[in-house]
Amino acid sequence: MLAVEPGKETGFTLIELMVTVAVMAIVLTVAVPAFTNLINSNRLTSQANELLSTLSFARSEAIRRNADVIFCHSQDGTSCTAPAGGNWQGWIVFANADPSTILATGRLHNQLRVLSSSNLSNAAFSLRYNAQGFIRQAGNNNLLSGTIRMCHPSGNPEQNVRDVRFISGGRATVSSASSAACASPDN
Repeated sequence: MLAVEPGKETGFTLIELMVTVAVMAIVLTVAVPAFTNLINSNRLTSQANELLSTLSFARSEAIRRNADVIFCHSQDGTSCTAPAGGNWQGWIVFANADPSTILATGRLHNQLRVLSSSNLSNAAFSLRYNAQGFIRQAGNNNLLSGTIRMCHPSGNPEQNVRDVRFISGGRATVSSASSAACASPDN
Protein backbone atom coordinates (compact mmCIF):
# COMPACT_ATOMS: atom_id res chain seq x y z
CA MET A 1 0.00 0.00 0.00
CA LEU A 2 1.24 3.45 -0.91
CA ALA A 3 1.78 5.76 2.02
CA VAL A 4 1.12 9.46 1.40
CA GLU A 5 2.23 12.13 3.81
CA PRO A 6 -0.62 14.20 5.14
CA GLY A 7 -1.03 17.41 3.15
CA LYS A 8 0.85 16.09 0.04
CA GLU A 9 -1.15 15.74 -3.17
CA THR A 10 -0.52 12.93 -5.68
CA GLY A 11 -1.37 12.99 -9.39
CA PHE A 12 -0.12 14.24 -12.75
CA THR A 13 1.11 17.69 -13.57
CA LEU A 14 -0.16 19.46 -16.67
CA ILE A 15 3.28 19.15 -18.29
CA GLU A 16 3.36 15.37 -17.72
CA LEU A 17 -0.08 15.04 -19.26
CA MET A 18 0.87 17.17 -22.31
CA VAL A 19 4.02 15.11 -22.90
CA THR A 20 1.99 11.88 -22.71
CA VAL A 21 -0.58 13.19 -25.21
CA ALA A 22 2.19 14.36 -27.58
CA VAL A 23 3.89 10.94 -27.49
CA MET A 24 0.54 9.21 -28.17
CA ALA A 25 -0.12 11.52 -31.14
CA ILE A 26 3.29 10.73 -32.65
CA VAL A 27 2.79 6.97 -32.20
CA LEU A 28 -0.69 7.10 -33.76
CA THR A 29 0.56 9.21 -36.68
CA VAL A 30 3.07 6.48 -37.52
CA ALA A 31 0.90 3.46 -36.69
CA VAL A 32 -2.42 4.27 -38.41
CA PRO A 33 -1.09 4.50 -42.01
CA ALA A 34 0.92 1.32 -41.52
CA PHE A 35 -2.15 -0.45 -40.16
CA THR A 36 -4.26 0.74 -43.12
CA ASN A 37 -1.58 -0.58 -45.46
CA LEU A 38 -1.69 -3.95 -43.68
CA ILE A 39 -5.50 -4.14 -43.85
CA ASN A 40 -5.58 -3.33 -47.59
CA SER A 41 -2.82 -5.83 -48.34
CA ASN A 42 -4.58 -8.59 -46.41
CA ARG A 43 -7.90 -7.77 -48.09
CA LEU A 44 -6.32 -8.07 -51.54
CA THR A 45 -4.54 -11.30 -50.70
CA SER A 46 -7.59 -12.95 -49.15
CA GLN A 47 -9.86 -12.01 -52.08
CA ALA A 48 -7.31 -13.24 -54.64
CA ASN A 49 -6.90 -16.49 -52.73
CA GLU A 50 -10.70 -16.88 -52.54
CA LEU A 51 -10.91 -16.44 -56.32
CA LEU A 52 -8.07 -18.92 -56.82
CA SER A 53 -9.73 -21.51 -54.58
CA THR A 54 -13.04 -21.04 -56.43
CA LEU A 55 -11.31 -21.62 -59.77
CA SER A 56 -9.60 -24.72 -58.34
CA PHE A 57 -12.93 -25.92 -56.97
CA ALA A 58 -14.61 -25.45 -60.37
CA ARG A 59 -11.83 -27.45 -62.03
CA SER A 60 -12.01 -30.30 -59.53
CA GLU A 61 -15.83 -30.40 -59.74
CA ALA A 62 -15.65 -30.67 -63.53
CA ILE A 63 -13.29 -33.62 -63.22
CA ARG A 64 -15.29 -35.23 -60.40
CA ARG A 65 -18.64 -34.85 -62.18
CA ASN A 66 -17.15 -35.77 -65.56
CA ALA A 67 -19.09 -32.80 -66.97
CA ASP A 68 -18.62 -29.13 -67.79
CA VAL A 69 -18.62 -26.63 -64.92
CA ILE A 70 -19.00 -22.88 -65.54
CA PHE A 71 -17.32 -20.03 -63.62
CA CYS A 72 -18.67 -16.54 -64.33
CA HIS A 73 -19.04 -13.11 -62.74
CA SER A 74 -22.34 -12.31 -61.13
CA GLN A 75 -23.96 -9.19 -59.74
CA ASP A 76 -26.60 -11.03 -57.70
CA GLY A 77 -24.97 -14.36 -56.80
CA THR A 78 -27.63 -16.35 -58.66
CA SER A 79 -26.92 -15.89 -62.38
CA CYS A 80 -24.17 -14.86 -64.77
CA THR A 81 -24.41 -11.13 -65.43
CA ALA A 82 -22.15 -8.57 -67.02
CA PRO A 83 -20.30 -6.43 -64.49
CA ALA A 84 -21.81 -2.98 -63.93
CA GLY A 85 -19.39 -0.39 -65.25
CA GLY A 86 -16.87 -3.13 -65.98
CA ASN A 87 -16.37 -3.89 -62.28
CA TRP A 88 -17.25 -7.21 -60.67
CA GLN A 89 -19.47 -7.66 -57.64
CA GLY A 90 -18.85 -11.38 -57.27
CA TRP A 91 -18.84 -14.73 -59.04
CA ILE A 92 -20.64 -18.05 -59.20
CA VAL A 93 -19.86 -21.63 -60.19
CA PHE A 94 -22.52 -23.99 -61.52
CA ALA A 95 -22.80 -27.28 -63.35
CA ASN A 96 -23.38 -26.67 -67.07
CA ALA A 97 -26.11 -29.32 -67.17
CA ASP A 98 -28.09 -27.54 -64.42
CA PRO A 99 -27.52 -23.76 -64.16
CA SER A 100 -30.02 -23.53 -61.31
CA THR A 101 -27.72 -25.59 -59.06
CA ILE A 102 -25.06 -23.18 -57.87
CA LEU A 103 -21.99 -24.98 -56.56
CA ALA A 104 -20.10 -21.97 -55.19
CA THR A 105 -20.37 -18.19 -54.92
CA GLY A 106 -18.02 -15.40 -53.98
CA ARG A 107 -18.47 -11.72 -53.14
CA LEU A 108 -15.94 -9.01 -53.79
CA HIS A 109 -15.10 -6.34 -51.25
CA ASN A 110 -16.48 -3.03 -52.55
CA GLN A 111 -13.13 -1.19 -52.31
CA LEU A 112 -11.43 -3.57 -54.75
CA ARG A 113 -11.48 -3.38 -58.51
CA VAL A 114 -11.38 -6.43 -60.80
CA LEU A 115 -10.09 -6.26 -64.35
CA SER A 116 -9.44 -9.01 -66.85
CA SER A 117 -6.99 -9.39 -69.69
CA SER A 118 -8.21 -8.52 -73.18
CA ASN A 119 -8.96 -12.10 -74.17
CA LEU A 120 -11.39 -12.33 -71.21
CA SER A 121 -12.93 -8.88 -71.26
CA ASN A 122 -16.06 -9.53 -73.30
CA ALA A 123 -19.38 -8.77 -71.59
CA ALA A 124 -20.36 -12.44 -71.34
CA PHE A 125 -17.12 -13.42 -69.58
CA SER A 126 -17.34 -16.96 -68.32
CA LEU A 127 -14.94 -19.86 -68.10
CA ARG A 128 -15.89 -23.43 -68.83
CA TYR A 129 -13.93 -26.30 -67.29
CA ASN A 130 -14.47 -29.52 -69.20
CA ALA A 131 -14.42 -33.05 -67.77
CA GLN A 132 -10.64 -33.24 -68.25
CA GLY A 133 -10.15 -30.07 -66.19
CA PHE A 134 -9.15 -27.89 -69.13
CA ILE A 135 -10.40 -24.33 -69.11
CA ARG A 136 -12.27 -23.18 -72.15
CA GLN A 137 -14.25 -20.10 -73.05
CA ALA A 138 -18.00 -20.68 -73.01
CA GLY A 139 -19.42 -20.78 -76.53
CA ASN A 140 -16.37 -22.29 -78.19
CA ASN A 141 -13.92 -25.11 -77.61
CA ASN A 142 -10.63 -23.17 -77.61
CA LEU A 143 -8.21 -23.57 -74.72
CA LEU A 144 -7.96 -20.33 -72.81
CA SER A 145 -5.21 -18.47 -70.97
CA GLY A 146 -5.69 -15.20 -69.17
CA THR A 147 -5.34 -13.02 -66.12
CA ILE A 148 -7.89 -11.69 -63.67
CA ARG A 149 -6.48 -8.69 -61.80
CA MET A 150 -7.65 -7.48 -58.40
CA CYS A 151 -6.36 -4.12 -57.32
CA HIS A 152 -6.83 -1.51 -54.65
CA PRO A 153 -7.16 1.82 -56.49
CA SER A 154 -5.65 3.88 -53.67
CA GLY A 155 -2.15 2.54 -54.34
CA ASN A 156 -1.92 1.69 -50.66
CA PRO A 157 -0.24 -0.83 -50.22
CA GLU A 158 2.59 -0.26 -52.66
CA GLN A 159 2.00 -3.69 -54.20
CA ASN A 160 -1.68 -2.97 -54.74
CA VAL A 161 -2.34 -5.71 -57.32
CA ARG A 162 -2.94 -9.46 -57.14
CA ASP A 163 -3.02 -11.23 -60.50
CA VAL A 164 -4.77 -14.59 -60.76
CA ARG A 165 -3.22 -16.13 -63.87
CA PHE A 166 -4.33 -19.32 -65.50
CA ILE A 167 -2.89 -21.15 -68.46
CA SER A 168 -4.61 -23.31 -71.03
CA GLY A 169 -4.24 -26.37 -68.82
CA GLY A 170 -6.57 -24.79 -66.28
CA ARG A 171 -4.06 -24.37 -63.45
CA ALA A 172 -4.09 -20.98 -61.75
CA THR A 173 -1.59 -19.02 -59.64
CA VAL A 174 -1.58 -15.72 -57.74
CA SER A 175 1.18 -13.13 -57.97
CA SER A 176 1.68 -9.60 -56.57
CA ALA A 177 2.52 -6.49 -58.55
CA SER A 178 2.22 -2.70 -58.52
CA SER A 179 -0.05 -0.65 -60.74
CA ALA A 180 -0.68 2.97 -59.81
CA ALA A 181 -3.57 3.27 -62.27
CA CYS A 182 -5.06 -0.22 -61.78
CA ALA A 183 -4.39 -0.95 -65.45
CA SER A 184 -5.78 -3.99 -67.23
CA PRO A 185 -3.42 -6.98 -67.16
CA ASP A 186 -1.65 -8.49 -70.15
CA ASN A 187 -2.86 -11.79 -71.60
